Amino acid sequence: MRKKIAAALMAAVTAMASLSVTAFAEGNVLKFALTQECETLDPGTSDYLQSSAVIMNLFMGLYMTGQDGITLTNGCAESYDLSEDGLTYTFHLYDDLLWSDGTPLTAHDFEYSWLRVLDPALASGVVSNMYMIKNAEAYNTGKCEADEVGITAVDDTTLVVELENPTSYFIDVTAEACYCPVQQAAVEASATWSQKADTYVCNGAFKVSEINPEESYILTKNENYKYADTISLDETDIVFIADGSATLTALKNGEIDMTNNISSQAQAEFDGSDQLMSFATIGTCYYDFNCEHLTDTRVRKALSLAIDRDTITQNLIPSKPVSSTGFIPYGISYNDSEEDFRTTVGDLLTFDKDTAKSLLDEAVADGFDTSATYTIIVKNDEEQKTVAQAMQAMWKEYLGMNFEIVTYESGTYWDVVHQGDFDVAYDGWTGDYDDPDTMLECFNQVECVTQNRWSGENAEKYDAMLKECAAMTDQTSRFSEFVEAEKLLIDESPIMPLYFRKSQLLVGTNVTYAINDTLGHTLFKYTEVE
Repeated sequence: MRKKIAAALMAAVTAMASLSVTAFAEGNVLKFALTQECETLDPGTSDYLQSSAVIMNLFMGLYMTGQDGITLTNGCAESYDLSEDGLTYTFHLYDDLLWSDGTPLTAHDFEYSWLRVLDPALASGVVSNMYMIKNAEAYNTGKCEADEVGITAVDDTTLVVELENPTSYFIDVTAEACYCPVQQAAVEASATWSQKADTYVCNGAFKVSEINPEESYILTKNENYKYADTISLDETDIVFIADGSATLTALKNGEIDMTNNISSQAQAEFDGSDQLMSFATIGTCYYDFNCEHLTDTRVRKALSLAIDRDTITQNLIPSKPVSSTGFIPYGISYNDSEEDFRTTVGDLLTFDKDTAKSLLDEAVADGFDTSATYTIIVKNDEEQKTVAQAMQAMWKEYLGMNFEIVTYESGTYWDVVHQGDFDVAYDGWTGDYDDPDTMLECFNQVECVTQNRWSGENAEKYDAMLKECAAMTDQTSRFSEFVEAEKLLIDESPIMPLYFRKSQLLVGTNVTYAINDTLGHTLFKYTEVE
């Protein structure tokens, strides 16, 4: 797996590798700016990229992403065996693993941690990422007991995992945040264990020395990390700066060394330089249509067709991402081959204002009200507000529909989305593994309840198609079904894809190596400064 992603990113990795130094200096400190504090530092509940970007530097799963940001390498697991039927993985863990507090980490910690994510009491937003495990969904939905789930620690170094169906990308998912172990003693000692430095226990390259709410995190090198001797940085200071212009000023003044908060000014000033780095990601920026408000499929599809994506992406978004021509982005392989899914399937979306107007006219003839004012909600972010204004203008010009824009701070935005208080809402997803399922599973019926509220016959048909794909062993048939599922999604339009994501870093001249993985995580454990 991951070979298509590797092909897409290798040029960027090779370019950065030429800047790398091999000598590790003492006292190396990286100052990194995020736009805001993470929603959570608990890997079992993290459902947001900004949170997982920090978490992946604090925790390590059975496998992890290597220094190129693409390929997998050993984490806690030394090796694994796979049964002939493809259903049972036996992981062999290293026998010298330690938590950051110096206590032993064993296979039993993985069994506890994975069952914790599946426990309905935790209400984890990433629980479905584990549903390929035998009886995982059944346990999470109250249909079986924990001891019936296919997760068994045979001894301290042996973890046996049984799957519902053969899953070619299972090793990839063991590198995800939710598959990382958490220490049972720490979790059970305090409900707020992940919110305070003195109760935070982890097993990754860094440990948490300070948590200063709304100000900063101080991460220091974890001397008990399995691969501690490979870590160049002694400390990573993460500060929160919401304003892009202020972030740029801080970088120029040497107050920070690196950031992923890149303003239009920074984009223009550093475009083409080694200091502005871009990395392809397997993700899509899209907008949710509230299907309980915009009930007519024709209206939703008209809104999607009436957006001139290229005008937005090439003129209004500083990083100039690739406009979406479907929901699944470039970088996902087709049938575990060298072929790209998006390239193979082709374009499912285009700008077609005439067809959009015809669809809307049909809906109006059947009673749809175009005189009402509808609502677009976005975060209080300049780029998002600018894009929303462009969408607002296009919908007014091409469809005669009125939209007002309402902004919310990041801390409350997702609560509003989950409550359904919107007609159109900014959203996005970055996949976790090289398979179409990593994108399409976002819109199963469980997920739609708190997002676009898509329901009905075709929504249930889509759900059934994804479940069929999960059970299929014939990959040719499986990928054909994925193609039809994506077409159904675009035709029903509970969402409006806008562009395919890429991640960026703006680095100071003292940064000699930096890398984002294919999910957009900045990997401090591989960062080097002089």
